[in-house]
Amino acid sequence: MSLLKIAVVCHDAGASEILVAYIKEYYEEAKWTLYAPYGSPFEKIALREGLETQNFLDFFGFDALFFGTGWQEKIEREFVKEAKLSGIPSFAFLDHWSSYRERFNYPHENWRRNLPNYVVVSDEKAEKLAKSLALAEVLRVSNFYLQNQLAQSKEEEISPSQNLLFLSEPTQEVALNTYNDENYWGFTQYTALEEILENFDKFECNGLHIRLHPSQEKHHYSKVLKKFPQIKSQIYPSSFCPLEKDLLRSKMIIGFDTMALYTAALLGKATLSFLPSKNRDFLLPLPSSHQLRTLSNINANHMRSIEIPLAMDGINFAFIKQKIQEFS
Repeated sequence: MSLLKIAVVCHDAGASEILVAYIKEYYEEAKWTLYAPYGSPFEKIALREGLETQNFLDFFGFDALFFGTGWQEKIEREFVKEAKLSGIPSFAFLDHWSSYRERFNYPHENWRRNLPNYVVVSDEKAEKLAKSLALAEVLRVSNFYLQNQLAQSKEEEISPSQNLLFLSEPTQEVALNTYNDENYWGFTQYTALEEILENFDKFECNGLHIRLHPSQEKHHYSKVLKKFPQIKSQIYPSSFCPLEKDLLRSKMIIGFDTMALYTAALLGKATLSFLPSKNRDFLLPLPSSHQLRTLSNINANHMRSIEIPLAMDGINFAFIKQKIQEFS
């Protein structure tokens, strides 16, 4: 039997990491064609891992479409449309636990046209959430990206610093793009950072490091930092340091609900999910004790590492191939 031909479309970094790790795990079991916009996170991550990409995709002749979703670019939308017209199944790989419907253009009219035939997740919480929203048939696979990160971290010998690491997210931009209101959730990355700086002494850290989201620029945070000249701070892009090294070298990690917080907890780091508003639910699979809406509640327990396991189960690629063949 000839190998299945699978088109892979992605842009944003989160889904790209999961898709690339998945493809590498099953590289010999299908013929993969990766479409990546020039200069996109997907292109950079694929090339880093030795996978070829192309900047043009003739959609004829494929057996399935795998794609990642993102808030910044919606390149997958036209390919999902083409997959439906071509009668081939589409699989959306979701990289964390937030804004599942919004990835497909909810709450705008006709958003369901952007839904895939299958939603692919990597843990029990994501599976329950996706099923509750009835987006499509839900499949759970192993997260090879996280498994690889944890394996690599065990080989690292990194002495932790005394710095607090803030994992920035484009909260303001996502709220504006999705809901036409930059303060839709009651906070932005800048107002949250200001609250962190106002309570900085409670973290018992010597300085603050800000790891920028790929879509952000250094100067975006300068106005807030200038209000607190007494706090030593450093801002750098995500490309400056591999994520796992950045997490391991930090005393403590704080953010909103980025998947990197979950990675930090898996690495045994002191981790806080901070959402300074009741307008947004906590979605990360972290202990509720380490999910705070106000920093006035910080105590010594928050400075300790979190112990959570990584689920290693999930359907194998043979099951995915069966779904593709049955669809045809």
